[in-house]
Amino acid sequence: MTTQHIHRLIVEDDRGRKEYPLEESSYSIGRDQRADIRIASPFVNRQQATLIRQVREDGSYFYQIVDGNANGKPSTNGVLLNGQKCKAHYLQDQDEIIFGPQVRATYYTTDTRPNVPGKKPKLGGLYVQSSEGNTNEFPLKHTEVQAKVTGNISRVEVTQTFENPFNSTLEATYIFPLPDEAAVDDMEIRIGDRTIKGNIKKRIEAQQIYQQAKKQGRTAGLLEQERDNIFTQSLANIKPGEQIDVVIRYTDSLKFLGGNYEFVFPMVVGSRYIPGTTIDTNTVGGGSAPTPMAINQDTDLVPDASRLNAPILPPGSRSGHDIKVTVDIDAGVEIQDVHSPSHQIQVEHQGCQMQVTLAKRDTIPNKDLILRYQVAGDRTQTTVLTQADKRGGHFAVYLIPAIDYPQEQFVPKDVLFLIDTSGSQHGEPLKKCQELMRRFINGLNPNDTFNIMDFSDTTRQLSPVPLPNTEPNRHHAINYINQLNSGGGTHLLRGIQAVLNFPEVEPGRLRSIVLLTDGYIGNENQILAEVQHHLKPGNRLYSFGTGSSVNRFLLNRIAEIGRGMSQIIRHDEPTEKVAEQFFRQINNPVLTNIELIWQGKGESPIIYPAMPSDLFAEQPLVLFGRKSDGCGGILQVTGTVAGGALYQQSFDLNFEDRGNRAIAQLWGRARIKDLMNLMLKGETKVGVDEVTDTALAYQLLSQYTAFVAVSDEVRVNPQEGSVAVQVPVEMPEAVSYEGIFGNLAQSYAPVKKRRKVVSDSAPASYSPVFGSPSAPPPTTKASSAPESRQLSSPASAPSDLDPLSPIVRNYKRPQNRLQIVSVTGLNEGVIARLTKRLQFINLPPNVSGDLVFEFYLTEGRVQELTIDEQASSVKDKKAIVVIQRILLTWQVSQKLLRKPMSLRERFFYFIRALTKQSPQLPVEKIRLVVRI
Repeated sequence: MTTQHIHRLIVEDDRGRKEYPLEESSYSIGRDQRADIRIASPFVNRQQATLIRQVREDGSYFYQIVDGNANGKPSTNGVLLNGQKCKAHYLQDQDEIIFGPQVRATYYTTDTRPNVPGKKPKLGGLYVQSSEGNTNEFPLKHTEVQAKVTGNISRVEVTQTFENPFNSTLEATYIFPLPDEAAVDDMEIRIGDRTIKGNIKKRIEAQQIYQQAKKQGRTAGLLEQERDNIFTQSLANIKPGEQIDVVIRYTDSLKFLGGNYEFVFPMVVGSRYIPGTTIDTNTVGGGSAPTPMAINQDTDLVPDASRLNAPILPPGSRSGHDIKVTVDIDAGVEIQDVHSPSHQIQVEHQGCQMQVTLAKRDTIPNKDLILRYQVAGDRTQTTVLTQADKRGGHFAVYLIPAIDYPQEQFVPKDVLFLIDTSGSQHGEPLKKCQELMRRFINGLNPNDTFNIMDFSDTTRQLSPVPLPNTEPNRHHAINYINQLNSGGGTHLLRGIQAVLNFPEVEPGRLRSIVLLTDGYIGNENQILAEVQHHLKPGNRLYSFGTGSSVNRFLLNRIAEIGRGMSQIIRHDEPTEKVAEQFFRQINNPVLTNIELIWQGKGESPIIYPAMPSDLFAEQPLVLFGRKSDGCGGILQVTGTVAGGALYQQSFDLNFEDRGNRAIAQLWGRARIKDLMNLMLKGETKVGVDEVTDTALAYQLLSQYTAFVAVSDEVRVNPQEGSVAVQVPVEMPEAVSYEGIFGNLAQSYAPVKKRRKVVSDSAPASYSPVFGSPSAPPPTTKASSAPESRQLSSPASAPSDLDPLSPIVRNYKRPQNRLQIVSVTGLNEGVIARLTKRLQFINLPPNVSGDLVFEFYLTEGRVQELTIDEQASSVKDKKAIVVIQRILLTWQVSQKLLRKPMSLRERFFYFIRALTKQSPQLPVEKIRLVVRI
C-alpha cells in the first residue's frame, strides 16, 4: 500500500545529507542540541526556524516555514526560500530553503492540493501561491495613465488598481517610478464610490499616521519618495476580495531635443546595485528580494537600500499587472511625425489635437514609454507662461535661441569615454554601448585625443595617457571595445574617480567625459557629489543611458552638474543619428556665459537654474521663476555665441491670476531640486527645513514630505490575521536576469561572497556581484601605473576624499575622542549605548570642536539625519562623514526607546482617541551635540 501524503525535509549541513519525515504538529530547527531538526553549522542560530503543520478543511495537512522560534523571535540571518528572504511561507513540493550562508534544505511532498488552511496566520514578505502557472496572483492588477499635454507641459493622472486575492486582510507595498522632475502634488484613494483625499505632511508624521491607522484597522494609503524617480505606495487594510484605486497626479515639462518634443512615462524600476557595509538587521525591504539581491539590504552608504528594489519576477512569469496609457496632445498648431521608439501605438488626429494610446499587444509595464513628435512652423522657438496666486507671481520660459553657428570650426577636444560593463549591461545593453562607441571613435575630429575606461568590480583603461586620433590608435580602441565583457557590480564611483583624476590635457584642449551606463546604482548622491566637487573648470561630462528603463535621475543630473548633456538610447534604436547629434553638440556650444537680468519694480525674482549652463545645438533654455510681490517686469537673457558675438533677448512678464497652476508647481519642484543639489555631500538642517517648507507650501512630494490618506471608519479587525505583500515587478525589457542575479543555480549554493555586502574598498572576491566578474580583453595589457587599478585594489590607500573608504581602518588608533555634550529626546539607557558606540570611532587628527546633529529614531533606526552647520564649529568633511555613517548604522531596541508618558502626553493621547482621530504622539526630533 502506498502512502498518499508524504512530507519530508532533506537537510545538507556540515555532517552531510540527512532526511527527516514530517508528521508532528511542529518542528524546531537550529543548532541547539534540543532542536527537533538539529543543524550542524556554526553560522546557524540555535533557534533558526520553525516548521508548523497547517490543517486544511478536509483534515489533510501541509507545512509552513516560519523564521525564528515558536515565540516569534526572528533569527539573526534570516531564512531564504527559493532565493527569496521570507518571514513565513506555506511550503510547496521541492521548495528550497537556505539557513545561514551554507545549509540547504529541500521540502518534498506528494500532496499537490492548494495550501489553504482553515484560518490563515499572519504572513510577511512575498506570497507566491502558484509555482507552475505563468501568471501569479498579486495585488496590483492594473495601472491606467491619462496624460494631457498642452504646449510644453503635461498633466498626468496615474491610477493604480489593487485587489486583495487572499482570504485575509492585505497590506500591499509597491515600488514604482515616475519622471525624475515630476511635481507630484495630489494623491487620493478610492474605495467603491468613496474618495479619501490624501494630505501632504512631513514624512515622519505621515509614516506615523499610516502606522497608527493600520493598527486601528482603518484603510490607509501612504505615498513616499525614495529618489527623484523612485516612489513607494503603501496600502493597508484591504479587505479580502476588495478593490481599491490609488490616484496620483503630477505635472512635468516635456523635453525638447533635435526638433522633437518628448513625453516619457517610466514603468519599472531597474534593480539597483548597493555598495557599502551591510547594516546588520533582520529586515530586508519586504523580505522578498531574490537571493542574489542580498545586496538589497541597507548599508552605511545606502541606508535606504531596502526601499529601492522591488522583487523581480523570474523569466517566464507574469504578475498579471498590465498598463493602459492615453496621451492627449494639444499643441495649438499642426502636429507631425508622431512616433514611439519603445511601444506600438495607435494615433487619432483631430485638427491640432491628437490622442495617442498603447496598442493592446504592448501593455506589459517593463519599459519606459517614449513618445516623440514635432510641430509645424517655427512655433518651437520661445514659450513664456505666467501664473499668480497668494504666493506671488510664477513664470516659465522655454527658449531655443535662433543662432547660426559655424559647424566647420572645431575646438580641439580630449574625449575620455567611461563604459559600464557590470552585470546589468549583459547582452543587448552592452552591445548597444559597443555599437555607439565604435561610432564615437570613428567620428572624432583629426586633432582630437581620446582614451577609454570601463568599470564593474574593477576599473580598467585603454591607455595611461590620452591617445592621438590616428588610424592605429583607432584600430586599437575598436579592438578594446569589441572584447568588452559584462559582469560584476556597478562600482560607478571608482570609474568616476578614475576619469576625474586622469592626467590633465594640454592647454587649449577641452576635455569631455562621456559616460555610458544604465545607472542602476543606489548611491547616486555620492557619484553626483564627486562630479560636483572634482570636475575641473572647463571640463564637461556627458551621459548616455543605454537600455529600456534606465536611471534617468542619475543620468540627467550628472550631466547637468557636469555642464554637459544627457541622452537616452534604447537597446533597439539606431545609433547613427545619436552619434551625429552628439558631435554637433560637443564640437561647439552655441551659447555660453548666460546671464539673467531683471528690469522692473520690486525685488528681483528667484529663478532656477540660477546660473544656467551653456547651451548646445538644438537644446532649449528652460527657466522657472517666482516673484513674491507679483509685480511684472522684463527678463533679459544675454550670452556669448560662437565667435564671440553678443546674444540678447528680452521677455515681458505680466502675472495673471488665471494662469496655469502647473507653473507654480514646476517652480516649487525646481527649487527643491536646487536645494537638494546643495546637499549632495550631506543633509543640513537649513537645507532640509527649506526643502520641507517649500514642499508643504506647494503641496509637493519630496524626500521629506509624503501624502497620507486614512479612512474615518475602522474597516477591519486588526486582531485578525493579515497578509503583507511587496508587489513584484517585471524585469526591464532586454535586461538579462542572469546578468543581474547571476546563475540561479549558483544562488542556492553556499557562496559566502555572494551573501555578504562589503564596502567598496574590500577585495573584489568578497564583493556582492551581479554574475561573474568580467575578464580583461586580451588586447589590453596592464599599464605601468594606471590610476584606475589603484582605485580598485584592496591594498591601495583610499583617496583623502573617498567617501567609500573604511571607517575603522583609516587610522591606526583613535587620536581624537568623541564626547556627547548634550542630547534631547533620548532616555538614559539609550544615551549610554550611544556613548559607548561613539567612544571608539577613528577620527581625522588635528580636528576639534562641536558638531550638532538632528534626527528621528523610528523602528530603532536613524532617519532624516542632518547637521546643523550654523551651530557646528567643525567643518572637516571627513570627520562629519565618519560620524554620520556611525549614526546611520546604529540600531536601538524598540523596548529601550520606550519612555513613560508625561501628563500632557497622556491628555493629548486621550483627547485624540475620544475624537476618533489617530491617537499618535507628536514625533520627537532628537538633537545631539558631540565634541571632538
